[in-house]
Amino acid sequence: MKKNLLYLLMLLCSVSMFTSCGDDDENDDNKANVAGTYAGNLGVTINGQGPISSSQNIELTSPAEGKINFLLKNFILQAGASGEAGETIPVGNIKITDIDLVGSNGNYTFTKKVDKLKIEAGDQTGIDQWMGPALSETGIPVTLKGTITGNDIKLDIDIPFSVLKIKVQFSGAKK
Repeated sequence: MKKNLLYLLMLLCSVSMFTSCGDDDENDDNKANVAGTYAGNLGVTINGQGPISSSQNIELTSPAEGKINFLLKNFILQAGASGEAGETIPVGNIKITDIDLVGSNGNYTFTKKVDKLKIEAGDQTGIDQWMGPALSETGIPVTLKGTITGNDIKLDIDIPFSVLKIKVQFSGAKK
């Protein structure tokens, strides 16, 4: 009888030990999965004129938990008289790093203000001269604000550059 009771007690202890481990597993459901390429429409308004619209891709990377990096690569402004496509102005790569990502369960917001952003030259073939690096040599102020809902992203970039008030809006979806 004592032996059977001992076996029963050992069985109960071992079952409770195995079931208690199931709740200790990490839950990745709330981990932000926003990194990737987003395709969408980008509109640029300069001093209230426009918008000048084009199809564009942006890239988000996630170097650490709760952080993202933003890249608008090989940005080319299609400058027309009243918003239509016309002369192309190669701007370059707009890269903003170390952005705080706030939210959970697929709904996130982010804001980053950079006092002296320097635009890098693009690497698209056929374009030798990029305007961004020369215009931002001493750095330009930029504010990036955005929301991510599921696979959709909306963001605004404000660039008060000299006498120009440049506003960029992007709306797209993850590829």
